[in-house]
Amino acid sequence: MRDREQGQGRRRSGLWAYNIRILTGNTYWLVVTPVAATQLVLFWNMATATLLSATRAAETVELLAPMLGAFLCAYALAPEQDGVGELVFVRPVSVEKVVLLRMAVIFAFVLAVMTPAFVIYQVGIDDFPLGMTIVAALPSMLFLSVLAMAVASATRHPVIGLGAAGAFWLLDLLVGRYFNPLVSLHGFADQVAGRPMAEQWVLGKLVLVCVAGCLYVWNRRMLGKPAAPRRWVALARSTLAVIVVLAVYVVSGAAYKVAYGMSHEGALGFRARLWYQSQFRGYGPLPVAWMFGPAFPLYIQAEVGREVSIGGMGSDSLWTRVDVPRMKALVERYPASMWADNAAFEIASHWRTQPAARPRLVVSYRAGDPVPERRWVREEVGRALEEFGKLADEYPESAFAPLALSQRAMIGLSVLDFEAAKSAYARLVADYPRAPETYEAGRRMSALYRREGKAEEALRAADVAARLAAWDERAEPLLSAARAAAQLGEEEVARDRYERARAAAQEALERAIRGEKTPSRLAKRELFERSNAVISACDAGLSGSLPHPPVPVPAGAEVRGRVVKGGRGAPEVRVAIGAAAGPEGLPSPFEEGPAVSATTDGEGMFRFDSAPQGEYTVAAFSLTVPEEEEGEQREHFVDGVRLPLAVGESPVTLPDYTLRAAAAAEAEPAVSPGLRAREERPTLRMGTRRQPGGGERRGRGGGRGREGGRGREGGRGRRR
Repeated sequence: MRDREQGQGRRRSGLWAYNIRILTGNTYWLVVTPVAATQLVLFWNMATATLLSATRAAETVELLAPMLGAFLCAYALAPEQDGVGELVFVRPVSVEKVVLLRMAVIFAFVLAVMTPAFVIYQVGIDDFPLGMTIVAALPSMLFLSVLAMAVASATRHPVIGLGAAGAFWLLDLLVGRYFNPLVSLHGFADQVAGRPMAEQWVLGKLVLVCVAGCLYVWNRRMLGKPAAPRRWVALARSTLAVIVVLAVYVVSGAAYKVAYGMSHEGALGFRARLWYQSQFRGYGPLPVAWMFGPAFPLYIQAEVGREVSIGGMGSDSLWTRVDVPRMKALVERYPASMWADNAAFEIASHWRTQPAARPRLVVSYRAGDPVPERRWVREEVGRALEEFGKLADEYPESAFAPLALSQRAMIGLSVLDFEAAKSAYARLVADYPRAPETYEAGRRMSALYRREGKAEEALRAADVAARLAAWDERAEPLLSAARAAAQLGEEEVARDRYERARAAAQEALERAIRGEKTPSRLAKRELFERSNAVISACDAGLSGSLPHPPVPVPAGAEVRGRVVKGGRGAPEVRVAIGAAAGPEGLPSPFEEGPAVSATTDGEGMFRFDSAPQGEYTVAAFSLTVPEEEEGEQREHFVDGVRLPLAVGESPVTLPDYTLRAAAAAEAEPAVSPGLRAREERPTLRMGTRRQPGGGERRGRGGGRGREGGRGREGGRGRRR
């Protein structure tokens, strides 16, 4: 027994020694070439140390190690590829053991010769992920090594195996990011660089391991077969196999891009079509776009003034002007296509930025401001509202539906169309409670429902907003939910929301003290003020010292008035009154407090049938202004504004508002006071609620000039 164990030990050690001698003694080039290659790379990195980064270092490791492994594997089995049977007969071991031991020696040798480079990268680059880089390079090295070995075994020629591995290496280096980002040797380096679709690099490495396993099985079969005669049939078969492999490589890459794009269309938003264009532009003249239906090429190539063939995606330009008639034709011809909602969204987005024949002027008056705030809305907002609403109605399951409703709401707010905004926000809260755009909807609808006496709906909307809020904004909707629950008499729910609101506010304070950047770009001072206010309100609510006001009941007060222009009533003028100051001083003062709006009739008369009780401190007018004959648009002011306006239980008649053209000296003031920070404005009283009148709050609603609404653009980074 002891002699048998000693014999097995000597056999194992002899097998290891034999494989090492094959690697080192077959030809000195097997040792010299990898060492020389790593030394050249090391010297180059030292010469260009100022340009060295974590991305370049990771990419070097992921590309150099696989090529060295492929070189060694292509030549390491050359002595036995024609006589494996004799090898096994003379040395009674399995072929798998020979191959696996040889590969283990090769991998250890490659890592050993690259150790100086690892040391240089670790010392010279801050926060270089050395461990993850080595782990990420192993699947790439395994795949390329087995590929070289399998092709060399099939052809009985190491040069051909090395050439196949080198061809894939070069293809991946030059166009692999465009053709197939999933099967890439340098996926981890792309993730370090933050390149698109690189977050799936782990999946890509798993795919490489699976393909390497299939190649290993094929290599095992080739080692057990005699060499095939070199005839034209074998050459044709090999050529066909290469073509099929390349086709699968391209097709699988395109399918992965489409699957990735469709799962991220909501996040891509207005950049979705440009993203698809940039991804498929890399295929050049290959008609890859046809794989996903005839509607897809029309979608990504619908450009104004450009006639291109289906495969002509090789231009370096990114097209931005959408051919609306072609998009409409796509929707009409392929209404059931998975690209129909994309085309409908592009149509609505086009009208969102299309200049209007009759732009709208929004003029806002606030109590205490000597000069009104003026803002032009020069886009075709009416058509944009219609198209975004049509998209949400016809494609409710689309990833663009929440964004369309959010845009409809923000555009409505920008031109004082509160009904459009209210209906869009209500649909967002009810139908899309997990969409990122629903945060603003939940926050605003919660305040609106509380003013209307709908505490249950207010609680639901506030919970939706709290679930979607970033860490710097989560405390306020939780506080709103607590107050709504208290009004409903749900003491346990109210206590839970108070405690969660206090914890969220405390967390926001701690993270602000540590200097973390707020996702919604709030000023640090404002974040401190709001968090401390939430903590005080939560402490009062939990101690029971803060009496909860009864559920407000709309007073139903009637407010009426008249808008006059040139001595006659001005029709189709939107008139609104509100109680809250807008963020950043922009003329959308109807975000938080009670606000009502109406449109004048043919005689210039307007009426608010059910204005909530409160003290209104803002009046705004939205009117269309035709182009003047000289091609210049003249500013308009409104005379007759009397603020603040206290709405009680009896009808209120406002003075006539007169529209007049601005004098040349007043048309463009150097600095509009409405754009200054409103840090010193006193609080305004609205019934039983008190509310701050503004500040430096960033990233929320309000007019934004061309785009008609800011929403959460600053904090989320989703809008174009």
